[in-house]
Amino acid sequence: MKLTVKLCLLFFSLCTFSQKDSISKENIKSKIEIFILENKLDSVTFYLNKIEKDTDTNLYNKLINREQVSYVDFYKFVSNLGNKSSINYDKVSNFINSYLEDPEDSKKINLDYVEIKWSQITKLRDEVSLDKASVEQKKIENYINKFNASDKDVLIAKTKITTHPIVMYLIKKDVKKGKELSLKSLENARKLNDKYLEIAFLYHLSDFLLLERNLEEYIKVSEESLEIEKELPKKSAYYHAVVEHLIDAYIFKGGNYERIFNLIDILNADADTTLYTYTLYIKLINRSEDDLSIRNEIFKKFKVEDMPSLVDEFQKLSKNLNTNDLNKLYKASSKILEKEGFFEKAMEYKTKEVELTKKIYSEELSNSLANFNIEQAVKAKEKEVEYEKEKNKLYAIIAFLAIIFLVISLFVILKIKKQSKELSEKNIIINNALNEKELLIKEVHHRVKNNFQVITSLLEFQSEEIEDEKAIKLFNDGKNRVKSMALIHQKLYKNQGDFIDFKDYIISLLNEISFVHQSEKEVVKVIKVENIFFDVETAIPLGLIINEIITNTCKYAFKNSKNEINKISIEIEKQKDASYKLIIEDNGVGIPKDFNIETSKSIGLKLVKRLIKQLHGSFVLIRNPGTRFELTFKDSSIRNQIE
Repeated sequence: MKLTVKLCLLFFSLCTFSQKDSISKENIKSKIEIFILENKLDSVTFYLNKIEKDTDTNLYNKLINREQVSYVDFYKFVSNLGNKSSINYDKVSNFINSYLEDPEDSKKINLDYVEIKWSQITKLRDEVSLDKASVEQKKIENYINKFNASDKDVLIAKTKITTHPIVMYLIKKDVKKGKELSLKSLENARKLNDKYLEIAFLYHLSDFLLLERNLEEYIKVSEESLEIEKELPKKSAYYHAVVEHLIDAYIFKGGNYERIFNLIDILNADADTTLYTYTLYIKLINRSEDDLSIRNEIFKKFKVEDMPSLVDEFQKLSKNLNTNDLNKLYKASSKILEKEGFFEKAMEYKTKEVELTKKIYSEELSNSLANFNIEQAVKAKEKEVEYEKEKNKLYAIIAFLAIIFLVISLFVILKIKKQSKELSEKNIIINNALNEKELLIKEVHHRVKNNFQVITSLLEFQSEEIEDEKAIKLFNDGKNRVKSMALIHQKLYKNQGDFIDFKDYIISLLNEISFVHQSEKEVVKVIKVENIFFDVETAIPLGLIINEIITNTCKYAFKNSKNEINKISIEIEKQKDASYKLIIEDNGVGIPKDFNIETSKSIGLKLVKRLIKQLHGSFVLIRNPGTRFELTFKDSSIRNQIE
């Protein structure tokens, strides 16, 4: 009987793990690292027995036994875990905190320990939580502050960890404080003669220069960083990012084509960054549309004769691009194709963006299924080990094993069937996604519109309990602004496509405002808006501006007016430079002479000025004797090119 049981167990082991035996050593090590992280020590022991001993296995044994390891080895271990996309870095951070303690040496700072904590802070900030990153930042600051501030290593540590508050200033868009700290850290890096730190803070400084829209200084700082790179034996982690961003800056600025091609050659020289150049080439052609020599040079380089052939060639060469960067290439390709009149080809590349989503989902589902099968196999092996320890309960173990095996098998079968069904359903949904895209977008706009209406109702309900006239006025103004935005989404829901007939929108908006602000005399409304269509990014801020101005006109312009006919006219015309001009004019009593628009504390005017800035616009206010408002602005397609 004992022999029979052993044979059964052996057969079970061979069936379950025959596939795992063929796994490479590196894959096994990767599994061991994950099991150490998850504290699955039996699984770690099992897989350690499948590979030969080396420096890594010695490290693994020390970690599972909670023995002291060097900070360098520990950094290597947690870095490997942190770079695995399948692992939530929050788990890695918790492992670091549970295992790692402050160095015992209280006289000399340990820079290896600082490096581990700095890397932890960076990964938490980028992938998990700003709050958790800030907690770890405080811990490392407390550790560093224990030591003499004049010590060189301490200054290195203090300088290095300023990257977190700098990035926090960047997130908050606090340019003044962020720029000051970047410059101070840059000065310290130069005193320390640490070229890598110097490059890091030049990079952070350039972020704030970009927020300031100081393009010339941004280019200067980036070029300085590349000059320092020439002195280094190994390129910094920022090198290729600086090159790519500098190319974008030169493209936006225009000209400097020789330098642009030199920079692109740098990216082409590295196999890991060559792929990123194709999107840059398209941007360059789009920006230098008047310089046919640039276009011809690129066409010649890739042996093509027209734009569709070029983007097709880029797609062939970009098979190894990650999903996000490939998506950027598809987006840039569709834009330039649409701009040059290749509409069918442009739609093809827009469709590819949707197909990318389908691909991502399929890959995630496949990985999930594979991980499930591996997990079940590991659980079965753990059971086998447990049974070996219970030899005195042989008959019960056999019965229990048979039951467990049956349950697992049934569970696996049911799970596979369920996942297969889900996969089939998801594939059907994805295959129908393109046909349903327009319907879904319309539904989104419908729901947004409904939500705005709910907000309006809540404001109306709330205002009923308010007696203060000023507060009621603010509530009504807010309600009208919400209605103007809701109207945008209502039009998008009813229209075909992503653009609004703005004349139709203005008519509806004026009717809404007129209903709220009825006057004794009829107000004649003249609308001169023909064949003007805007997307939601332009329509919403422009609609809010019109709402504010027309509302103010209805409230104040015709009080004490002696006109036989009160008149409001709205005109939108396209300018030669592809911008637009909005003119709103009335024949009312006009704005008081002592009224200063720049110093006014009116919420409505403040909102209008912010919205004008959002539209990259400018405005003038003319008294004649009524009021004439002229706004020059750019639609989203032009604004996106500038940004």
